Amino acid sequence: MSGVSSPRGRSSFNSGVMLTMQIKNLMMVVASQCLLAGGAMAQTCTPAGPLNDATGAINVNTCTSTDQLSSICNSSTPIGSAPDTIYSLQVAPTSNTIISVTPSGYDAYIALLQGTCSGGATCSRESDSNGVGGQETFSVAGLSPGPYFLVITSFAASGNCGSTNVIAFGTPVSLQSFSIE
Repeated sequence: MSGVSSPRGRSSFNSGVMLTMQIKNLMMVVASQCLLAGGAMAQTCTPAGPLNDATGAINVNTCTSTDQLSSICNSSTPIGSAPDTIYSLQVAPTSNTIISVTPSGYDAYIALLQGTCSGGATCSRESDSNGVGGQETFSVAGLSPGPYFLVITSFAASGNCGSTNVIAFGTPVSLQSFSIE
């Protein structure tokens, strides 16, 4: 095949090899850019620990967390490069737990990811309505039982973080019946 020449005098075999190598290099560049940009291949996270009614108040400095997710809520909500502090929790069938997050000196955004800790997970609850230092709160009442992940972050740049108070309170079960005999 090396004896077959193209109209310009170059071997068609060598041209084919060059084109194949260029395509492979382009694919590797695109894949690495997806990883660097937090694309679908890099959209998983590691929780800092569990959160439940027995945990009590947790004071955390979100600046010590890393940027684990670039988008959440079925990958439709970009959250940029701010640190993501993440806690795992298990929602019981009759849970009425309320989660409260109070940041100090920054505008917190909180979301509850259902099932998996990834950018493609469904956001069952979100809160970002109270501005800098404002308390963000939601209830897990009415959610399907199972694993969830609380994401505490901010839409602003990575320097937008700080001391944060996290509380989960309520009762994991409700009274089903009562009788006096």
